[in-house]
Amino acid sequence: MIGAKSAVLQRRLKIADWIRQHGQMRVDELSTALMVSEVTIRGDLSYLEEQGLIVRSFGKAIATKSAAPRDRPVSAPLTKALLVPMLRRAQSLIEPDQTVLIGPGDLAMQLIPWLAEIPGLSVLLANVAAIPLARACLDARVHLLGGEINAETGALEGAQTIRGLDHYPLGWTIIEADALSADAMLLLASKSAERLGEAALRRAARSIVLVGSQALSLERRAAHLPLAGISDIILPSAPSNRARDIMIDAGFRPIDSDGGTQAHFCSHRPSAERAARTAGEAS
Repeated sequence: MIGAKSAVLQRRLKIADWIRQHGQMRVDELSTALMVSEVTIRGDLSYLEEQGLIVRSFGKAIATKSAAPRDRPVSAPLTKALLVPMLRRAQSLIEPDQTVLIGPGDLAMQLIPWLAEIPGLSVLLANVAAIPLARACLDARVHLLGGEINAETGALEGAQTIRGLDHYPLGWTIIEADALSADAMLLLASKSAERLGEAALRRAARSIVLVGSQALSLERRAAHLPLAGISDIILPSAPSNRARDIMIDAGFRPIDSDGGTQAHFCSHRPSAERAARTAGEAS
């Protein structure tokens, strides 16, 4: 019961953050982004309105003037038109009979239902909030990494979480990044996400990074990952020429779209780098 209440509170805080950042959002946008019903969203908005954080108006929620912006803007939830092609492309890359790590973050978690169509998968979760979705959508072996649970996000973190990766033959790891930075780094939500990402990249045969924004960020953030060692980067739409050049200089090449809006960049370096590391460790 306590966990359920915490999940509801975290969802409502996230909604309040998004509306504060963007001024207003529609009920259907929030429903799609959070993967809950519009009825649930309306209940959340009623609560937030009672707290004086928003005003409801004709199917949308508007931030109140007293709701001051955060020091660091939160990422905008992707619309369904942008999100679905990203998830479809990621699904098309994952081969059957693999172990797939779903890293922390809402965007990574939304890939879970798409894995149901891939036979023989074992799915490894790094966030306790992903358990209900995995149980509801997957007829597959589902595992949960150990470690300390972050009270705010539900993500698993700490040394035990990193050591837990050693028990699984990772075929794929799914990482969520907020944006690509101008200094060729993928910006992550936290240092714990960075540590897990670094460890997973060392162990996985291939990796997919789902990037929440196609815009090149000028921010310098403590939590980040270099492009080296990543095999596939998927963005919601075509990036700027500068962002494209950064990825090409890092050894990526653009992949033609299958009709979706997403932009996909692939590198053939990671598998070779990983093979070299493995050979070095064996010697």
